[in-house]
Amino acid sequence: MSDTVSVLVGTKKGAFVYQSRDGRKSWEISEPIMPGWSIYHMAADTRRDPPRIYAGGAHWAWGPFVARSDDFGKTWDQRSPGLGFDQKPSAEDVMNERVGSVWQVTPGHPSEPGVVYAGTQPAGLFRSEDWGESWAPVQGLNEHEYRAAWGGSGGGDSTLHSIAIDPRNSQRMYVSISTGGTYLTEDGGKTWAISSHRIVATTDMAKKMEEEFMTRFPELAAQMEEMFKLPPNVDPAASDEFHKLRMDPKNPDRLWGQAHIGVFRFDEGSPGWQDVTEGLPSFHGFPLAVTKAGPDAVYVVPLAFQEDNFRVAREQLAVWRTADSGKSWEQLCNGLPGPYDYQSVYRDGLDTDGLTPEGVYMGTSNGQVFASADSGECWERLPGTLPPILSVTATVS
Repeated sequence: MSDTVSVLVGTKKGAFVYQSRDGRKSWEISEPIMPGWSIYHMAADTRRDPPRIYAGGAHWAWGPFVARSDDFGKTWDQRSPGLGFDQKPSAEDVMNERVGSVWQVTPGHPSEPGVVYAGTQPAGLFRSEDWGESWAPVQGLNEHEYRAAWGGSGGGDSTLHSIAIDPRNSQRMYVSISTGGTYLTEDGGKTWAISSHRIVATTDMAKKMEEEFMTRFPELAAQMEEMFKLPPNVDPAASDEFHKLRMDPKNPDRLWGQAHIGVFRFDEGSPGWQDVTEGLPSFHGFPLAVTKAGPDAVYVVPLAFQEDNFRVAREQLAVWRTADSGKSWEQLCNGLPGPYDYQSVYRDGLDTDGLTPEGVYMGTSNGQVFASADSGECWERLPGTLPPILSVTATVS
């Protein structure tokens, strides 16, 4: 009997679930789930049977939430008690200390059943010990000494968008914060050390961008330098930080990051993050996905980087793949729209399923979902045109 492959899709106006029960030959799409709610990320907790599905997001009127479903989206519980900062902010920082939305939901380590983590905007980390029924802030990170540098006072413009738990050790976890840096805990969240200070862009494209910015906008550059007040020995690139961080599930000693200024790889024991952007058409992009099974591969979607903020694919929508740890890259666009197709893919809009051959899934800002059942060689568009897609998560049951 074939595995059931589910693709959980979060959009700006609700969620959808695609399912295939015939070896990824055909797909069915659900009715809209939580219509009108912005769903920034979805996750499947396979430690339960049946899996529990989480959806993190927010509503313009009703606020942030982590919703839960035990029937693959037919019914949901959106109550999220405890999803709030404990601090008592000063009057001028009141808005900055309220959770605005949930951007990431990650089931905990298999040795800790019931533990789930949520990352928020403004940047914060929250932990549940009852399968997402209630939440508590992880104060070791939320009250970090560098918090004031996360997107201005109180971290109001920051987002905790990536959570990576070491499968060998429940106490070891990375989180990445937009405009805040990447942090590592090795004691279950009590203390956190910044681990992004060795990121250095080496491509000519990124260097040129930084030089042009400093030349054309010296006052703004000075304001940014003053605003972020990065700690000593922290590279200025940490002010933008990664758009997406992934741990390789096949090799937890390896991390991958798509940053504002390139694609980077880190191997435990190495001197620092290595820039592996060379060979891509652009250093800029948002999503990054890693194969869950062999053979090893990493996927990114480069976007144009121009002064007018035209952050879209360069006419031909394409996924790029490296199968040699970033030494070389190849374009994958067989079945993808183009030329004259201008779309973007957001930071969580790319995922893999761990089957053989590996399935790869992509959702676009224009509401299109594409699937490849052969590691990205050929693509097909799945049925429907959805609202702008914020996240794509593949799971097998």
